[in-house]
Amino acid sequence: MKKILFFNLLITLLVAATSCSDEDYSFNPAFSTPTELSSPKSIALDVTSVVPVVLSWTGGGAEDGGIVLYNVLFDKADGDFSHPIATYKSDLGAEPQLTITQADINTIARNAGIKPDETGTIKWTVTASKGGEVKTSSQVAEIAVTRGEGIDNIPSELYLYGAATENGGKGGLQFRQVADGVFCIYTKLGTGDVSFRSSTGSDAYTYYIDASGKLKEGTETTAIEHGEEVSRITVNFNTLAMSVDKINTSVRCIWGATFNNIAVLQYAGNGKFTGDGDIRFLNPSDPSTNPPGWLSWIEERYYFIAQVNGGDMCWGRGDNISAERPSDNEAPSFYELHEFSWSQWDHLWKMKGTLDNTHATITIDTNAGNLMTHTFTNVTPL
Repeated sequence: MKKILFFNLLITLLVAATSCSDEDYSFNPAFSTPTELSSPKSIALDVTSVVPVVLSWTGGGAEDGGIVLYNVLFDKADGDFSHPIATYKSDLGAEPQLTITQADINTIARNAGIKPDETGTIKWTVTASKGGEVKTSSQVAEIAVTRGEGIDNIPSELYLYGAATENGGKGGLQFRQVADGVFCIYTKLGTGDVSFRSSTGSDAYTYYIDASGKLKEGTETTAIEHGEEVSRITVNFNTLAMSVDKINTSVRCIWGATFNNIAVLQYAGNGKFTGDGDIRFLNPSDPSTNPPGWLSWIEERYYFIAQVNGGDMCWGRGDNISAERPSDNEAPSFYELHEFSWSQWDHLWKMKGTLDNTHATITIDTNAGNLMTHTFTNVTPL
């Protein structure tokens, strides 16, 4: 009987608590913007420095204690933020601060019209949003920015020239733009000189790397030593630097489940790796496909393994979501390659079902419409 009375009492308390909670709770969308902004009064920029600049703010927030999302807007000294020259999400999107690199501040200052080796003013403010409503803070902070040496004629395209190029200097080889002011090319280099140009026309801006390793504007050239590997050259106008990674001339296309090769792609010139292979999905009911003993389904997931600076790296799918079989009309970006440390079940693609039991040519193009992608062509039945 005591157990029955205790159970009834417990039910009564739960019902009462639920009823009270339902009556007391109401959604409160109200929030306010920051009331104080904090940042350095002045900055002498060093675009090669790893020391970031921190902008922070206090005040405001959600009345119910919930999450408010923040964006930081930058503008010229005489701007009104109606068309900001740059917008950044705050740290983690909701932290009351922005940690930003000096190279990014340099880009903002350049877009604000501040020349290299000159001092000018940029300003910033914060927007807050909750439930789809966006409010802009009435507070504005200014930063006096002194730029160091730099390049203002930053191109939208970049080309590699010189006797050391894989075409012996017979025309420019186009870089792929990977970010604002950052360009990348995969190529083989001989011994000789290279330079960079903003176009293939006679009115192109020209650039080079000086003896200290800095990128400069001018007609000088940069001496290059021959290498057997493929060179991945990255030119960064934001940090005034060039880096060269060594890529093995062969790239493996492998099954994620077994690491076995589907095809070995060899460097074919002009930024392309290509190779032929027989494609047979791993089938536990067909021992001739070499399925692993634990496999109980048909497995068709794959990625690429490249040797970068002597170590194995995964060239795989960028979004790292569960691989799905592609349709016939996927955009080229579906097949875009990104570089990661190798982890067996991450960054895989699934193959089209029609590729099973076929022979195909697999090609990686490191600059296909400004994307690094791969394709399957010349597909024939086995």
